[in-house]
Amino acid sequence: MTGIPLRRSWPSELTWTALAVAGVTGGYLLVARHGTPAAGGLVGHGLGIAGFVLMLVAETAYSWRKRPARSGPGPTRVWLQLHVFTGLVGPYLVLLHSAFQFRGLAGVVTLVMVVVVASGVLGRYVYTAGSPELESAAGGRQPLAIWYLLHVPLSAALFVLAAVHIAGVLYYTRLLR
Repeated sequence: MTGIPLRRSWPSELTWTALAVAGVTGGYLLVARHGTPAAGGLVGHGLGIAGFVLMLVAETAYSWRKRPARSGPGPTRVWLQLHVFTGLVGPYLVLLHSAFQFRGLAGVVTLVMVVVVASGVLGRYVYTAGSPELESAAGGRQPLAIWYLLHVPLSAALFVLAAVHIAGVLYYTRLLR
């Protein structure tokens, strides 16, 4: 056989992500017909909570499963797909929760979140590419190891900032009443 080049298919996690984002966007547009929902309203809080939970799953589930000593349900590849899905949809929900207001600590959290997502997309590309050209461009070091040194601390900083944001919101809106 002469070797017909195989066409690489669109990753399934991106298909599910696109469908979820389209569905959420449609629902958000229906709710936002009469104005952007407030970040502190029922819709805003619901989006924020759902987005934070998805981001928490993205942060913990794949990291937990990929440890060599642990054998969880399903192959690690599926857990990476879940990580990509929740790591893209969760931040999108948080972005909608912000009602496109980027002031104060919430603005800083949003900026760090965007950087974490961008580094995650870059990491997925480096992981998928895995070419020798990338390794030689990195001076013989593995590009994924270098990327890991950026992505993991940024993710941790994101969750610390998000926890401070949530604590501040609870303190100022609930406990000072």
